Amino acid sequence: MIEDKKVSIITCFYNEEKYLKIAIDSVLAQTYPNFELILINDGSTDNSDKIVKSYYDNRIKYISYAGNKHQAYARNRGLEIATGDYIGFFDGDDIMLPDKIEKQVDYLNENKDIILVSGGYMSMNARGEVSGKIIMPQYQSDDQIKAFMLYGNCIAFAGAALFRREILDNGHIRFDEMNRSSEDYQLFISMLPYGKFVNLNECFFYYRINHGSKSTLAVKDNEKAYDIEIKRVLEYAWSMRGFFLEKEDYIFIHQFLYNRTIIWKFYDVLKGIQIYRKIKKQLNDLRLSEGKLILRYYRKQWLRTYQIYWLICKALCREG
Repeated sequence: MIEDKKVSIITCFYNEEKYLKIAIDSVLAQTYPNFELILINDGSTDNSDKIVKSYYDNRIKYISYAGNKHQAYARNRGLEIATGDYIGFFDGDDIMLPDKIEKQVDYLNENKDIILVSGGYMSMNARGEVSGKIIMPQYQSDDQIKAFMLYGNCIAFAGAALFRREILDNGHIRFDEMNRSSEDYQLFISMLPYGKFVNLNECFFYYRINHGSKSTLAVKDNEKAYDIEIKRVLEYAWSMRGFFLEKEDYIFIHQFLYNRTIIWKFYDVLKGIQIYRKIKKQLNDLRLSEGKLILRYYRKQWLRTYQIYWLICKALCREG
């Protein structure tokens, strides 16, 4: 194990007193010693502040401010004071497996062309009961990840990833503070042009579900605003890769390929074929290494959204 690289783990939390201590302890128990844990109290009104102040560990940096400013803002404040060569984010209600940082640092040290390494997780409920089933990323290679990121986020939450700090600095990349629930997705898209991503077939943390997390509540409270946000992120993803699509094309991609809404109207089938051909034509000029995968994932996502027209679409979308 090489210990020359320093790691910054940024944990932002809001009213997570029930889970915060076990989350902090899981980071402090890492087998890789050269790290700092930056804790950002995003305006909590519970006992979170007392929990953090009970620790006397020089690896911890603590920022607390009044008023809940949301996760993107909090994470940007963490990035401002981070001193690590590698950076990761971790939520205050999850549990990090002991060798997560060590395995990811070793991988980044040995693979200089990789800028972000991520992997899988196991879910647990509000009581901390772990499912026992490891959710491994379906898309693992760089080309697979770059292709699928046009249709959805295939990085298993920010808590799974570790990446090179220099990418954020050289590209002047930060979280969009107007983004309330898909900020991870947009950050990863911004990083894609600067190097290769990889998803390892490893379990790195326990992800807590069904306990009313802030991001989940934000989506439920305003689903319309969330949909608008996702449409904007998808448009950003495609334009970042050099595609020129119309507003109605992005609406189709969001509705039928991201949300997988069932297609019943023949007009939508024809529209899907038209967009597919447009993307295929533009790929001839863009010459992206993942071009064939972009088309394959388009067909794969699309085939899941309709029932009575699948034979027609399969024939018309066949690569020729």
